[in-house]
Amino acid sequence: MLKLNIKQLTMAGMMAALVLVGTMLIQVPTPTKGYIHIGDSMVYLCGILLGPVVGSLAAALGSFLADMIAGYGVYAPATFVIKGLDALIVGYIYHKLINEDALLGKKIAVFSIAVLFGGFIMVGGYLAYETMLYGFATAVLGVVGNITQAVGGGILAVPLMLGLEKANVFNKFKENFR
Repeated sequence: MLKLNIKQLTMAGMMAALVLVGTMLIQVPTPTKGYIHIGDSMVYLCGILLGPVVGSLAAALGSFLADMIAGYGVYAPATFVIKGLDALIVGYIYHKLINEDALLGKKIAVFSIAVLFGGFIMVGGYLAYETMLYGFATAVLGVVGNITQAVGGGILAVPLMLGLEKANVFNKFKENFR
């Protein structure tokens, strides 16, 4: 069973709130009745800062709540699973391949690979879910938007990730999640 202390729970709640805000800040509607947003940058950072397991739970909760608050409740259950898996994959790959001595270029390359796999999960997950809701022909219309969201979130997350690392935030999070 996963046990979190107050500090860990607080950091996870803070990251879930950042996912929620990032998701709701700018919303561009898509043909499949979903929306494109910048919250994926925070989803990726959840997996990296909090680790794969706690990060996936924070990302899932923040994304779920954003769908519920924004009136996209039909997507909320799928979003919980899809965004949770997205953060889990990104966090797992990043933490398996990056150590404290890794060079900047390697960190960016590994992060890009992690986002590629996480984005694949997100795009495929929503394609499957929207196929069940609207049929395959309509669901395919959302693929380009979901790819744009995954790539855009990754691009936005890189400078955030590097800035947080430079400010020594990564080490502070690591100390609390050991």
